[in-house]
Amino acid sequence: MNAVPRSLYGRTELSRLLAPRSVAIVGASAKPGAFSSRTMENMIHFGGDVFLVNPRYESIDGRPCYPGLAALPMVPDCVIVALPQEAALEAVRAAGDVGAGGAIVYASGFAETGLADRIAQQQAMADIARGSGLRVLGPNCLGMANNMLGAGLLFQMGYADLDRRLGRVGLVSQSGALGYAILQGTQHGFAYTYMLTAGNSCDVDTLDLINYLIEDPASKAVACVFEAAGDAARLQALAERAQQAAKPVIIYKTAVGEAAAAAAQSHTGSLAGSSQAFEAAMRRGQFVQANSLAELTEMADFFAKAPAPQAAGVAVMATSGGAAIMSTDAAASNGVTLPQPGLVAQQVLNECVPEFGSARNPCDITGQVLNNPKAFEACAQAMLDDVAYGALVLPQVTASQTLAEQRCSVVSRLAQASGKPVCIVWLSDWLEGPGAATYARDEKVGFFRDTERCFKTIAHWHVWHQRRAQAALARRASAAMPEPQSPDAATRAQALAQLRQQARMVTEHVAKQLVAQYGLPVVPEVSATTAQEAVAAADRLGYPLVLKFDTPDFAHKTELGLVKVDLPDAANVAAACADISQRMVGHDGIFLLQPMVRGHVELALGMKRDPVFGPLLMVGLGGVLIEVFGDVATELAPLSTTQAHEMLRRLKAYQLLQGYRGKPGVDLPALVQLIARFSQLCMDWADEVEEIDINPVICHAQGFAIVDALIVRRIPSDA
Repeated sequence: MNAVPRSLYGRTELSRLLAPRSVAIVGASAKPGAFSSRTMENMIHFGGDVFLVNPRYESIDGRPCYPGLAALPMVPDCVIVALPQEAALEAVRAAGDVGAGGAIVYASGFAETGLADRIAQQQAMADIARGSGLRVLGPNCLGMANNMLGAGLLFQMGYADLDRRLGRVGLVSQSGALGYAILQGTQHGFAYTYMLTAGNSCDVDTLDLINYLIEDPASKAVACVFEAAGDAARLQALAERAQQAAKPVIIYKTAVGEAAAAAAQSHTGSLAGSSQAFEAAMRRGQFVQANSLAELTEMADFFAKAPAPQAAGVAVMATSGGAAIMSTDAAASNGVTLPQPGLVAQQVLNECVPEFGSARNPCDITGQVLNNPKAFEACAQAMLDDVAYGALVLPQVTASQTLAEQRCSVVSRLAQASGKPVCIVWLSDWLEGPGAATYARDEKVGFFRDTERCFKTIAHWHVWHQRRAQAALARRASAAMPEPQSPDAATRAQALAQLRQQARMVTEHVAKQLVAQYGLPVVPEVSATTAQEAVAAADRLGYPLVLKFDTPDFAHKTELGLVKVDLPDAANVAAACADISQRMVGHDGIFLLQPMVRGHVELALGMKRDPVFGPLLMVGLGGVLIEVFGDVATELAPLSTTQAHEMLRRLKAYQLLQGYRGKPGVDLPALVQLIARFSQLCMDWADEVEEIDINPVICHAQGFAIVDALIVRRIPSDA
């Protein structure tokens, strides 16, 4: 089902759906266990109006039941459609007709079946939503929970019994079951403002729900279980809004494996795929990427609690040498520094830590601290006071009531007073032992059940804040780096028309003509249909030369002996033509002659069209080195010059571009302009091209020269 392009929904469009003051349950039933009955049970803490709708009942459990939405004494903000698939569409239509703000459709059996008539029914539901302004969650949707209102608009049993403490994380999941599984974390201390699920997303989708939470002041961070991205333009808009709001968005993407596909035709195709496109989207949006549900929940909870880091260093204090070693390993694997304490902190550690402990970082204060609780507080305070440390990690290896009574209040007080996060790593296998929930509920204490996840989260925390600072600097610097001028409309239209006339594999000669129209620096060349023409053209061009055979039958020429370099004279050109002609018997093509261009660095530019995110750009070392070393950076188009420069900075070879050990660098501002201009080309051709490979781009004293190019056109299956 193809969605109509639209902007993101936000609080204005979704507040009646997600923060309703009145709710109608269509399909209300007296049958225990029915979805409507569970919904009524889940609404027990809701302070707004709840109306029951079913023409078969006059009342249910003493509450009036209305024959239809039009008979209600007021227009409901949100309508729960607790009806089977065959009746759901008309209920949505009725909700739109009365002017309801939103509808949640539980029923499955729509587009997910793959059946044409069910897909059409879901599309009809989407059309109602677009036409009426009714915002629809679902179909095939578990529902949603607004914990601040006590509104359990979902059919999952048990919501009314969950802990409803003040929330701090907004939760979004396309999968209702996974969303509710995470929501149950409230029982051991995590706190959620909302749990929002999207189902089939005929109208409101995951991106809209994230956007709503970005705009929600009560949600200090957003956690999302992500299956499908929607469209790239709306994802980009979401990223910009998250950055503007300084709202951390933590995403766990499921279904990341690459599906089997036809062999790639270009270097770009072999090195770039949907996982790289998603990672580029995450980077562009400064989203934090989690790799499991456990990472998602712990990271989101930490980001919702933690202020900006005051220092890059982290202190570790444990009562176990083994736990201290585990922390050292986890810190190293995640690039987190554990600097040694300063003089003042060191003096405190020396006084408090037994000689059989370790008065350094990580600090092993030993189990002896159980007999001297004041030593624990003194050492923790000293490390938090040390300007080298931005956070304190406290592995907890033992769970006991005595320990909880000694430490929980102390840890809370220290975290509150220092303004630095204190991270508890709960290593005891008594998962819900005394103190666990107390730490998790604390507004200033991070809570983790794994050392690696703790340090990975700290690393993401540092990077997220660094990227925000870098982005601010980059925006200020971008004024000094003007954006390239796009070709005029007539030139763009001419290039596009020429492209559409080509076969699927666009030959090198034509590909270079096309990219040259966008101002990309293509090496001069002459084409020849015969060896005699090639020799005559060679004398006019001058030597040394490169000779190629350009044919649509082969994507790569070098390994087939179809590229002859550094030809010094006409005799060598003639011999090269003869050799190529013998190799290419039965294949159509032309000879290409171009000056032999020498440079000190070769680069490659590429694009692969991602079906969700659009053009995925790639830059890396050129020639065969791109596949040997795989030193590439990827980014989604379009690119500003600032973004193009940041892309280059991610290359290991960036030092070579700046100049290294006496060897000249390249004209970086000109290279950035070249990449940004290539990005414009890719955006203009996004619907027409599957892959573009410009390799190599030779960097020389006078600038740059593109000496080879390949374009693979996109031929729709129904063409």
